[in-house]
Amino acid sequence: MKRIARHFATYYLIYIACIIHLLFYISVSKTGWFNLFFSGAALHEGAKGIDFYQVPRGAWAFWHNGSLTGEPLWNGSQYAKAEFSQNNVYHPFFTIIIGTFLMQFDPASAPYVWLWSKLVITVLVTGYFIWSFRGSKHLGFAVFMLLANFSVYLELAAWQFHFVLNVFLLLFLINLVKNRYVVWRGIWYWLSLLVKPIGLLFIPFLFAKGRWRTIIVGALCFGLATWMLSSIGGYYIDNLKAMLFSPGGAGPNQIITLNALLRHTSFTHWPDIVYKIIQYGVLVLTIFWAAFRCVHRSKAIFLAVVYYLFFYELTFEYHWSTLAYVLPICVVCCPEFQTRWAKACMLLVCLPDCFALLNALHIDVTNQGYWGLIPGEQAWQFMVLSKLIPVFLLCICVLIPDIKPLFRQTRAFWSAVRRVNEHLQVFGAAEDEDEEEAKEIHLAL
Repeated sequence: MKRIARHFATYYLIYIACIIHLLFYISVSKTGWFNLFFSGAALHEGAKGIDFYQVPRGAWAFWHNGSLTGEPLWNGSQYAKAEFSQNNVYHPFFTIIIGTFLMQFDPASAPYVWLWSKLVITVLVTGYFIWSFRGSKHLGFAVFMLLANFSVYLELAAWQFHFVLNVFLLLFLINLVKNRYVVWRGIWYWLSLLVKPIGLLFIPFLFAKGRWRTIIVGALCFGLATWMLSSIGGYYIDNLKAMLFSPGGAGPNQIITLNALLRHTSFTHWPDIVYKIIQYGVLVLTIFWAAFRCVHRSKAIFLAVVYYLFFYELTFEYHWSTLAYVLPICVVCCPEFQTRWAKACMLLVCLPDCFALLNALHIDVTNQGYWGLIPGEQAWQFMVLSKLIPVFLLCICVLIPDIKPLFRQTRAFWSAVRRVNEHLQVFGAAEDEDEEEAKEIHLAL
């Protein structure tokens, strides 16, 4: 009995996290318990499957001599024709692999096949994570971060494929911090790029940490796969270009970013160049910070993900589920994430935004019937702030310990550079110019 009590005292957080995560699946598949925390727009009420059906529809059209975008065939036939869906934008390789599996099922049951497939994969990946860090005394809290995040629930409820990116990212990070074979690190990195090329943002961070071979393997495989399928995947390249060179401006009522909040508030009507300076200034500062040797690799990737969530053009609330897969690695690897204040902030990160509170208080939320409960612009601003503030506080908690070492190392580095320059006499004014300037000053006095 004492052994059982000791076991539960050690692993109680893992059991609580598993129960919460299982409740997520029950709510999505049957009861809808947790839907009250999210707007009808976030849950895709009235357009359920708008993102889901594009992948099996694209694969079905491909195998019937059509386009991977999923457009109807010449005779009008189409997978899930009665369901509303936008044209496919996913990588052709991802579309063919995942879509071919899902198109084998009836359109009404395919989303639930995908849902329960996610549960099986989650069990396997969580088991691998627990095994990899079984010696960490912070393992229970890390698993809680992984399984009890409400953005993960929204990803499930909205029938998204972002889960696959999150899983590959977690596997990549495990292999990265454990210094396992570079080939496996590159493969997991490559597979994450095939889902959504968010990992391209990691290149400067990985390069700063000396993981250039991982970049080569992952980016080379991604480029090769994209090139080999370019004849049937032109739509993907066009969409990628459109995202990279988008002028910006997306906002209410689903985009949850700092960039959108700045652009759509009454007191920040600035020229577009100001927003760009803020965005790329933060990127340069983040890369500079992550480049220091004392900043752990997992923290560098965390900073990259935070930058993506704050500034990417089309960040929906379910995208914030990526933090649930990055924070567990940080918890078991970085002392800065193991403090009480950091853990308190991470618990806040796990919570949904304040939509349910706004709805209960009747603050700028309207019931639009078929489309569900929809927030107005003021409510949307509160929702964005409620997601941003916990992450801001977490960043402060984990970055403050770096300030003194970084300042000391930067000053030492600059002093060393100046000494080298004085010895080599590469930069600066010539000696005769210095003498002339000294004479001018003497005459002036």
